[in-house]
Amino acid sequence: MYYYFADNYTWSSAFNLALMSGGSLGEMNRWLAPLRDGEPDPEVWAKAWTGMAEQQEAQAAEDLANGLRRSAGARYLRASVYHHSGERQIAPGPEKSASYQASLDAFAKAAELMPLNVERIEVPSPDGILPGYLIPAKTEQPAPVVIFYGGFDVTKELLYCFVEEEFVKRGITCLVMDSPGVGEPLRLRNVASRPDYEVPTGAVIDYLETRADVDADRIGVMGISLGGYYAPRSAIYEPRIKACVAWGGIWDWGATWEKRWGTRSKTVSVPWFQLPWVMGTDTMEAGLERVKQWTLVDHLPKMTQPFLMLHGENDRQVAVEDARKAFAAAGSKDKTLRIFTVAEGGAEHCQTDEPDPARQLIADWFGQRLGTLPPA
Repeated sequence: MYYYFADNYTWSSAFNLALMSGGSLGEMNRWLAPLRDGEPDPEVWAKAWTGMAEQQEAQAAEDLANGLRRSAGARYLRASVYHHSGERQIAPGPEKSASYQASLDAFAKAAELMPLNVERIEVPSPDGILPGYLIPAKTEQPAPVVIFYGGFDVTKELLYCFVEEEFVKRGITCLVMDSPGVGEPLRLRNVASRPDYEVPTGAVIDYLETRADVDADRIGVMGISLGGYYAPRSAIYEPRIKACVAWGGIWDWGATWEKRWGTRSKTVSVPWFQLPWVMGTDTMEAGLERVKQWTLVDHLPKMTQPFLMLHGENDRQVAVEDARKAFAAAGSKDKTLRIFTVAEGGAEHCQTDEPDPARQLIADWFGQRLGTLPPA
C-alpha cells in the first residue's frame, strides 16, 4: 500500500480509498502535504479535507456561471468524496454531521449537473427507510440487478464511485445501498447494524420486485469490506438471490475485533469510535460483546448460490487466512476464491491499492452468472 502518511496506516488507507473513489492526487497532495510531518490530529485532518472540498465547490460555481455544467458536476463529485473522506475519521458530533451533509449535497449536485445515471430510491424496511441509488442498465428488457452493500464505514456515494457504470456496460443494473449501520440510516437516524442482514435485504428485494425494469429472477448481491459479511449472510437466508460476491472475505468478525482491540492494532480503517457507533452500544466493551454475532462460521456451509470471494494477500485489516477458512466452509458448488498478490497488485484490503482488476472481475463474474455474458 502507498503510505502517503509514513507509519500511519489509518490515514494512508483513507488516502488510497479517496483515490479509489476518483479523488485527484494533485488536489489531495496540495491540501494534505502539510499534515505529513506533524502528529496526527483529527481536527487538522477534517479541516484539510473540508478546504479541499470547498475549493472544488467554489471552482464548480465558476464553471456553472460559465455554462459548463458537466465540468461543474465533475468537481462536485470529487467534493463529495473529499467531504466524506474527512468525515470518516472524526467522531460523531456537529462537525461530522455537517461534513456528511455537505457530502450528500455535493453528490446531489453532481448527479444533476453531469448528469449521473442514477435514480435515488427509498426502500421501506423494518429499520425505516433505506436509501440507495439505482444505476439502471440501458436495456429494453427487464435487466438483472446487483445489490451492492458497503461495510463498516463506506456510504452509497462512495460505492457509486467504486463501480460507476461497469455493471451497466454488461447489461446489469446496480443498486448501491445505505443499510443498517451505514450511511444515512446510521448518520441521520442512528440506526445501528444488525447481524441478520437477510432482513433488510428481503425488504430491498421486495422493492425491486415492484419495478418493471428489473428482472426479479436474476438478483445478485455483493458487499465490500464488512459487506463481505452482509452479502453472504443475505444470500444464505434469502433464496431470491441468485449469485453472491464478497469483496473482502469475512469469517468471524467478532474474533477479528477481539484481536484488534487486544493488541490496539494500528491497521484499522477508522478510529475506535466506529465500532460502538455501528453496533449501537454506549461503550467499546459492549460493542465488542455485540460484534460476536457477526460470524459466518455456522452459516456459510448453508450457502448454495454461486459465490465469488476476493481478498488481498497483504490485507492488514482482515487476515487472508480468514478468507481461506470462509471459502472452504462455503457450501456452494460454484465457488471461486481470488487472492491478489503483492507481485501483481491489489494485495491490500479490498484492493484499494489497485482496484480496477477486482472491479472488472466482479462485473464480468456477475455477467456470466446472471446471463448477460456467455457463461464461463
